[in-house]
Amino acid sequence: MTSDPVSNVYEQVLDSMRKATESSLKMQQDALQQWTALWPGLPGLPSAQSVWMDKMLEFQRQWSNTVSDLAHKHRNTVDRQYQAALEALDEALRVGESSSPEEYRRRTDQFCRKALECMREASEAQIKEHQEAMNKLSELFAKVGS
Repeated sequence: MTSDPVSNVYEQVLDSMRKATESSLKMQQDALQQWTALWPGLPGLPSAQSVWMDKMLEFQRQWSNTVSDLAHKHRNTVDRQYQAALEALDEALRVGESSSPEEYRRRTDQFCRKALECMREASEAQIKEHQEAMNKLSELFAKVGS
């Protein structure tokens, strides 16, 4: 007699798990169906979404090209900055080789001016790269929006 209530409890647990699993599966299927309805190009969807998707894909392609171009420009800028830093380091080491206080002052002055010039050029290059990126992004958004 003790096996009857125990097996009944197990049956109830298994039945509850089956119902929960079925309910979860149904909910996932409904969510997937609603989500895939938003994808253009699937059967039964209006062509307006296909047009939108084409524009989005074109935007992604153009933005990818823009980012790639900007990355190459940035790498060139960083290479120039690195070269300038090596030259500045070389000049800084030569300051100590000065034979007179006047030469020391002149070399220090040249070093400081060159360092400031390098920082100015680096800042201007970064600002220009940022402006180019924002301009291109604005152009691409305008194309996609039209």
